[in-house]
Amino acid sequence: MDPPLSTTQESYIRPINKDTVHRICSGQVVLSLAVAMKELVENAIDAGASSIDIQLREYGAEALEVSDNGSGVHSDSFQALTLKNYTSKIQDYEDLANIGTLGFRGEALSSLCALADVQITTRHVSAELATRLKYDYGGNIISQENAARQQGTTVTLKNLFSTLPVRKKEFEKNLKKEFTKMCNLLYAYCLLPSGVRYSCTNTTKGVTSTVVSTQGLKTVRENIISVFSIKQLASLVEVIAVTPDEQICQEYGLDLVPAQELSFEINCLISSAIHGNGRSSTDRQFFYINNRPCEPYKVIKLVNKIYKEFNTKQYPFIYLNIIAKCLVDVNITPDKRQVFIEQEKLLLATIKASLIEAFKECPSTFKVTTNKGVKRHFSDGVIASKNIFETFNKKSKSLTSYGFNQASCEDLANSEAEADKNLKELVKIACELTKDKEDNDQTNEEFKVSIESPQKSSQRKEVSLQFNVKSTATNTSSNHHNNIVKFRSNITPESNATAEEELNRHIKKTQFKEMEIIGQFNSGFIITKLDNDLFIIDQHATDEKYNFEKLQQSTVLETQKLVTPKLLELTAAARSTLLEHEQVFNQSGFSFKKDPSETLISLTSVPISERMVFGKGDIDEMIFMLQEDSSCSQSCKPSRVKAMLASRACRKSVMIGKTLSIREMRRIVDHMGEIEQPWNCPHGRPTMRHLLNLSLLTDKIDSK
Repeated sequence: MDPPLSTTQESYIRPINKDTVHRICSGQVVLSLAVAMKELVENAIDAGASSIDIQLREYGAEALEVSDNGSGVHSDSFQALTLKNYTSKIQDYEDLANIGTLGFRGEALSSLCALADVQITTRHVSAELATRLKYDYGGNIISQENAARQQGTTVTLKNLFSTLPVRKKEFEKNLKKEFTKMCNLLYAYCLLPSGVRYSCTNTTKGVTSTVVSTQGLKTVRENIISVFSIKQLASLVEVIAVTPDEQICQEYGLDLVPAQELSFEINCLISSAIHGNGRSSTDRQFFYINNRPCEPYKVIKLVNKIYKEFNTKQYPFIYLNIIAKCLVDVNITPDKRQVFIEQEKLLLATIKASLIEAFKECPSTFKVTTNKGVKRHFSDGVIASKNIFETFNKKSKSLTSYGFNQASCEDLANSEAEADKNLKELVKIACELTKDKEDNDQTNEEFKVSIESPQKSSQRKEVSLQFNVKSTATNTSSNHHNNIVKFRSNITPESNATAEEELNRHIKKTQFKEMEIIGQFNSGFIITKLDNDLFIIDQHATDEKYNFEKLQQSTVLETQKLVTPKLLELTAAARSTLLEHEQVFNQSGFSFKKDPSETLISLTSVPISERMVFGKGDIDEMIFMLQEDSSCSQSCKPSRVKAMLASRACRKSVMIGKTLSIREMRRIVDHMGEIEQPWNCPHGRPTMRHLLNLSLLTDKIDSK
């Protein structure tokens, strides 16, 4: 007889091999090229360096080297330098409360040894000669020799992630994107008024280009000029810390004592909220706590939200350094980018009050047109879509998010009272079918939907839907129901993301041709059936999205040559992205002139369309899009071009109010299977939502 499972060798709990533990943990500490650079730069800063030089070969794929003029490493610490959890920064856990260095866990060099070939050349302030050290993957010294160098340390990493084949492959596949992230993180250190001079170069195919070069200045403004040019500085305003008023305190549940001193200071420069001073992307946002670059999620979200209230079309450049006098926990994640701070609510309230004060001279509202232009948008389906996708009795309030004021909403709603009544009846059905009605004494309920005949708008067909509510509620919790129901999200704006995810997961593009056309609802929506699921499709939004994608593929903009080429001020990462995807820019009408080293790039021609002229801002936006997702090159166009094409697509698409034949409805639905992303139109309106699953109806459905 076989021994019990509990005594077999496989069931024993045994310690993991130390080398395996080391490699597993190291892979969690250093996740990317950016983190590798960050760890080495922070070591240099902690060593008291006033000059830090970073050199990359082939964007870091071959080598990453960081040199500094800090205090150097004493010979007694050569071996301890790369051992796990060895550090000179703290001795006891309590030391974390007053940590003054960027590093403190003794993980960086140890982890890098496990992921790359590491060589360190260092000369301590007390040594006459430098020493060159080579380490194995376990952090052990494998060779040691004298070398020549000034005081300080040079760390060279070769073949990063060579011990993790899968990550190595992904790293090389996304090399330019990894390089861009590294540059953006490096800029965060360059902007600090620390007096440290930074230099970074990249050598590829024998040509060396400068990524960034600062002068070690001691003001943020000077460093911004050094990294991003004086033009960037000119668009910024300073934010002065303001004590939150009573209303903001109530919002955050605070009870401030009058004249209470804040437990932190705020050093902040941000883009003016006046349109044109912001940016088309979030690529230049730098946050710090006690001079430590970090990613305080709630602060980042709040800053962008407040800025959007004053400038809806752009994102801010921001430098925000929070000098906290209260307790801060920096021991959250291995890369130390997440930070917990005491009195977080007070901090958020203070930032909100301070930003509002800084932007008080900027308009926080935008003009709303209530003439025929608004009426035309109504006919395009904005209001009709909201009737379907929002709770009916909150319609006027919700429409303000679409740019309509209260008065215009009421006027439009009154003019379409009959349509609203019909729409209310249909939404009602979907909601009732998904509600838990166990306490309802009425066993059977009947609802009626009027569906317009596609042949004659005057003919309407009533369909009675009878179902057992209690049985439906029971089925909701059963395994049978779980197997049937694929779509669970509500038909509300806040559920849009979930609804799109469900549609994308459960509906293949080939299935649109399999959908059965049931009819047209309210001269604006197509009701379809796939298996046992009913869907409602916005005829205008769907046709608009199809026309928009076709225009994106076929539209060729006219170009205009510049009399004098305009030199582009680009960061090294942006320059690299532009050169890599130059053909994408050419297809959009941009042309460039480059010097032999490809370090100076000038704009020679720009696209034009009607009264719209494009330029540097549109190039920056395209660069950001390509850096975020290089696979979007086929559809990468400036947002202003997309807005223009969306307007053209809107004008040529089927409107709300047009009665369609079965053939026309079939064409619109089939087109959904031919486009890249069919779930919303270029203006953001949903094209399609799930109504109900007929399998939930326990009684026979009679058609009359």
